[in-house]
Amino acid sequence: MKLRFQLSTTLLLSFILSSCKDQNPNEHLTTSKEGETKLTQRVKQISTSANLPFKPIGLFDETLHKEPETNSWRVEQFNELTKEQFEKLKKTIASSNSIIDADLNFLTSNSFNSCPLTPKETVEIYNNKRLKIIKGIEPINNNQEIIGLNAMLHELISPLGRKTKLKTKFKTFNVSLNKNGQAESQVLVDISNQKEDQLISIKSEWTCYWEWSSESTNPRLKSINPRSYQLCSSKIINNQPLFSDCTKSVFKNFKDFERQFNKGINYWASRIENRYGIGLAGWHGMAIGDANGDGIDDIYICEPGGLPNKLFISKRNGQIIDASSLSGTDFRIQSQSALFIDYDNDNDQDLIIATTIGIIFMENDGKGNYSKKRSELIPESAPMCLSASDYDNDGDLDIFVGCYSLRRSSIPGNESAILARPIPYHDANNGGRNLLLRNDRNWNFTNVTIEVGLDTNNRRFTLASSWADYDMDGDQDLYVANDYGRNNLYRNDTDNNGGVNFVDVAAETGVEDMSAGMSVSWADADLDGDLDLYVSNMWSSAGNRIAYQRQFMQKADKESLEGFRRHARGNSLFINSGNGTFKDSSLQSGASMGRWAWGSRFADINNDGLQDILVSNGFITQPEDTGDL
Repeated sequence: MKLRFQLSTTLLLSFILSSCKDQNPNEHLTTSKEGETKLTQRVKQISTSANLPFKPIGLFDETLHKEPETNSWRVEQFNELTKEQFEKLKKTIASSNSIIDADLNFLTSNSFNSCPLTPKETVEIYNNKRLKIIKGIEPINNNQEIIGLNAMLHELISPLGRKTKLKTKFKTFNVSLNKNGQAESQVLVDISNQKEDQLISIKSEWTCYWEWSSESTNPRLKSINPRSYQLCSSKIINNQPLFSDCTKSVFKNFKDFERQFNKGINYWASRIENRYGIGLAGWHGMAIGDANGDGIDDIYICEPGGLPNKLFISKRNGQIIDASSLSGTDFRIQSQSALFIDYDNDNDQDLIIATTIGIIFMENDGKGNYSKKRSELIPESAPMCLSASDYDNDGDLDIFVGCYSLRRSSIPGNESAILARPIPYHDANNGGRNLLLRNDRNWNFTNVTIEVGLDTNNRRFTLASSWADYDMDGDQDLYVANDYGRNNLYRNDTDNNGGVNFVDVAAETGVEDMSAGMSVSWADADLDGDLDLYVSNMWSSAGNRIAYQRQFMQKADKESLEGFRRHARGNSLFINSGNGTFKDSSLQSGASMGRWAWGSRFADINNDGLQDILVSNGFITQPEDTGDL
């Protein structure tokens, strides 16, 4: 314990005594021997130059925790009532032996107009030995005769077979009301079940027409018009679906899995003091790489402050061992992200960690034993993400550090705030400055952000970045995904003499994507030989409902309104046109609805040669209401 305390103290002091020099391209980032006095002056200098116009907002500011009054928003009153109606329908579908005989009078009006929910014309868009997908041909035109909602639902769910593990979800994401007791809503429908040796799901989008005479009565359906339809079936082979949860079997020899690692944030937030960095946001990343040189990828997990980061070494039998302490990588500092890269060109995977204090550089001895080479404080803001590339083609990897909010100490008069308030919310430009650290060998580097042009549009709230040669000119370009607004695409314009200048071309190439950017992934999605781009954002049913109401932001200009609406639209798929521009194919491709999407990745998950998209989503919510999640 004493040795561990001394190591932590030494690490903390090394952060305090070192700093990234503020934008002198000819200076290396070296450890300051003048100590805290020089560092304090440096922070004050950065703070003064920031001069950002916003009020401090503390963690306990009551305005952050007030729920909006639904009485002032009829659309939300309506949504709550239709939600109750759909919950009744959900229970009726699950509990009825036959939906044909179920009582659905609570849901339909006396003038209900029947229309099939299953399209007559479909097309098979995918089929292999495990997975089959059928889509309705759009627009869906149904002229078949069918009588009553019972018959409509019976036809819809008949492909699911006998109800064994039936799950039904309805989500309303757009509402239009008029003064004549009529209403219209857009609803996502997801129904799934296990049928013998298959997992079957039906996904559809409905336009629902309602009668709603007053706030004291339940809305009643007049008709349903299906806008899209998809039937997906996945075969279960040897009692195994396409993917199986193997977490417990992989971690069965890890004694702290249940006691520590598998506990949720609620558990640890009530046991660790907030000052140690046990934040509730959950933006802690991971890195994958071969730490011990055995040819198998290992996993490094970043944890909240007070909990040790974890290095899990993979074994050939599919299990893992916890090498966190033995490897010297079990820091208890709040960590946001990490990278396995060969920083010193000695053919092993070194480790770089972005913590709330700064960046830790760890050298690998080739066997998975790590030693700290240096640590660098980022005075203005906490580093949030890391990405590496040889941007200058000199044979070594350089590091781009993405930062989020300004530190409270770097803003005069803002000492009580936890994070800087984004202003304006949908297009904020008052975040922390990102950095490009050029690798100068022997674990030295230079902050070249201004020198190479990356300080343009560099006050965003960055959560992710990714390098790729999108224009295929032989050098690495950089895409930066920012929360609360526009993203950046920095084109690398390297001249014949090796001089590098980055130009932000996001707007002119069509990928500015003003939203809540949280991850970036590149791949050739359409198999035309160039790289396409997928960015995860937030899809919010509440945001889509509210932002289109007349009473929302009544004094805002058209551009601001469009920005708020775009903020809730969801993820973005940009197809490379091959001429330096991109086409936004998010909606027509069906790739936008990823919910509150923290991460995304192109990957060929079924080995058919095509790039699929994996999206991880979710956020903190009340147990009884998962909302948009």
